[in-house]
Amino acid sequence: MPFVNAYVSEEEAKKYDLDNLWNKYRRFGTKMPELLKKFDVHQHAWCVDKERGYWLFSCGYVHNYDSPSGIPEPTSKEVFILHVDGQNIEFILDSSDLDPSESVSTDLYPIQFAWEIVSMNPSSLPSMSKADLLTILKEALSVYKCSGIRDLEANKKSFFKFNF
Repeated sequence: MPFVNAYVSEEEAKKYDLDNLWNKYRRFGTKMPELLKKFDVHQHAWCVDKERGYWLFSCGYVHNYDSPSGIPEPTSKEVFILHVDGQNIEFILDSSDLDPSESVSTDLYPIQFAWEIVSMNPSSLPSMSKADLLTILKEALSVYKCSGIRDLEANKKSFFKFNF
């Protein structure tokens, strides 16, 4: 079974401690599980391959805490956790504009960007190489697109590539 965007059951959210995983990267504002009440569907969302036991979970955007306004501001960098073989791998990915030569029709795909790796920790597992982990990350992001299950309309309008 390939990756699919899905909502996380309450049991799985507790098993993988998703509230605390999210809160680890969110130093200000509403914390989980309170934040879930602000979503249309009051559950965590992920991109999951149930057959292999892998999942990709977005922990939101990295914030700039030294902003001119003094208020933390989101950057273009996003934190993702890729869970593989019982291990969590933290990725910080940056979404940048596509090179104009790589762009496609903006009528069909008004959302266009390239994923770039800022950091990866750990960079490999005892049972899996960095190259294998990046292949799995690409599989998951190809399904997640830009918003996972929370904004399927934006996903339909997105075109992206990997710069890794």
